[in-house]
Amino acid sequence: MSWEDVFKLLGAAIFSLGGGGALVFGLSSWLGKVWAGRILGKETHRLNLEVEAAKRSLDLIKENTLRFQNDKILAYRAVVEIIARILATFDSYESNRLSATDAAARFDEFNEHRIRVYGYLAMLAPQAVMDAQDVLMDYLLKICNNTDQYEWARVREKALVAFNAIRADIGIDKSPITYNGDL
Repeated sequence: MSWEDVFKLLGAAIFSLGGGGALVFGLSSWLGKVWAGRILGKETHRLNLEVEAAKRSLDLIKENTLRFQNDKILAYRAVVEIIARILATFDSYESNRLSATDAAARFDEFNEHRIRVYGYLAMLAPQAVMDAQDVLMDYLLKICNNTDQYEWARVREKALVAFNAIRADIGIDKSPITYNGDL
């Protein structure tokens, strides 16, 4: 065997190992990309499912919060309506436009609604609203039972305290409203 044959044989061996190495390297690179793509696809799918579940949870929380807030507003609206009705009765009675019998019937109606609304508020309102409501209702009841006198300025003062507590609770505005009129 000549030197030339030895170099040819060594060159062929190196070439065949290099080609096989390149083939193994290329296949392993391709296989790595395939596996990485599959793993990434599974993780992406899992994350998408988690994001969707989180969105559903947030939507449910949002819906419950809005429903609760709406229930509060309805209960507070009922408070305003019964207060307005009894104050109109006081004004009509004080100006002799309403008989004592009719005034008594309206007081009974007021008392029934007052008790119902108190139950609604007890389920929804914070203590600050309950306290202000109690002070106002106690004063109105004293007027109805002739143990205190009807004074519009005192009613307005107590009503504004209650309304400001309501406004703070439902987040309309934290600054209190005041009466700036002449009466």
